[in-house]
Amino acid sequence: MYRWNIVLLLAASQMIAYVDRVNISVAAPVLIKEYHYTPATLGVLFSVLNWVFTLSLLPAGPFVDAVRARVGYIVGVALWSVATVLCGTTVSFAPLAVFRGLVGVGEAPMIPAGQRIILETIPKQQRASAIATFFAGNKVGLALGIPLATILLHSLGLPSVFYVTGALGFVWIVWFVASYREPGRAPRGAKSDIRWSTLLRYRTTWGIMIGQAGYLYTYYVFATWLPGYLVLQRKMSILNSGFVGMLPFVVGVVVTIVGGWVSDRLVARGIRVTVVRKTLTVAGLFAASVFTLLGAYTSGLWLAVTFLTLAIAGFSFATGSIQSMAVDIAPPHIVSSLVSLQNFGGNVGGSFAPVITGLLISSAGSFQVPLLVTAAVALVLGCGGFGFIVGSLDETLGARATGA
Repeated sequence: MYRWNIVLLLAASQMIAYVDRVNISVAAPVLIKEYHYTPATLGVLFSVLNWVFTLSLLPAGPFVDAVRARVGYIVGVALWSVATVLCGTTVSFAPLAVFRGLVGVGEAPMIPAGQRIILETIPKQQRASAIATFFAGNKVGLALGIPLATILLHSLGLPSVFYVTGALGFVWIVWFVASYREPGRAPRGAKSDIRWSTLLRYRTTWGIMIGQAGYLYTYYVFATWLPGYLVLQRKMSILNSGFVGMLPFVVGVVVTIVGGWVSDRLVARGIRVTVVRKTLTVAGLFAASVFTLLGAYTSGLWLAVTFLTLAIAGFSFATGSIQSMAVDIAPPHIVSSLVSLQNFGGNVGGSFAPVITGLLISSAGSFQVPLLVTAAVALVLGCGGFGFIVGSLDETLGARATGA
């Protein structure tokens, strides 16, 4: 019971992190209509957090490996929560950009710390389910964050969106300190020559970075622009868009957990880890590409929402397998560093997503071209990186001289 309570605790941190990310997306129509932001300017503002988060991942992994997960987590959550509260004090671009950047710095240790805790706490045969549950938290955050921020915006005004959502992190820190028991340092066993500086020598490291770029580009388009799509393209009210925008991510939560469970069950039946992880990943991202394309060229509101929901379900199904890859192959002493590299590569792609989407909306006048680009990125980088560049996932990096 303790193990899965900890997994739920980790999922809650992802939920809060993504509530604190999506709040600016809900505020976007107000910033456009009342404070004269353009879609391109908003795209840059959305991307600031992602770019700073991306760069911060490089030191975050080694930092967590050095100080362990408990310290890394607390420092990160405290920083991003303070920065979120500060976002409520201004509507000017420059200070908002600075505060959103600090949110990115604070969120960087979360994934490497969380996956280290899973490695140390959860048996291997249940690991994909645990990782899927951990990452389902971010979709819960998107599902709940959109209507929560919408209600706060509608009822109490723009600053309350950031004050209330920022306070959630401090509640989580109290829960974490009271609940998590960090294990003692385990002996390393066989000596490994793998260090952070040598991880990039391996083809599979590059494969999971490139594949993650395609996966997170697709994810961030939906996470940052879905509320704006419903308001600006489909002419919904802000309040209605909050509740309709919640539905695809509710589906995503369920499908993420199911995808992790399927991955674990197939591995338990004796199918090679490489075959299971890569097959489920490519299938999910291919489905996301197809349904995004269909959603882009569908005229009816509810059919378009259905297709985009299925696109979110597609990449959600792949999440558990994608995020298990680094844990499958990393030597235990450096797992946070490989996780951070995978997510660094992914967030390079993810950080381009909001600004490219904003620029394409401004130039094309609709969401069709941005969604077409999203479908292409999911197919080429996502399916290509994970399907063709990633090598064996059945052994630890460095276990053999070649082919890793």
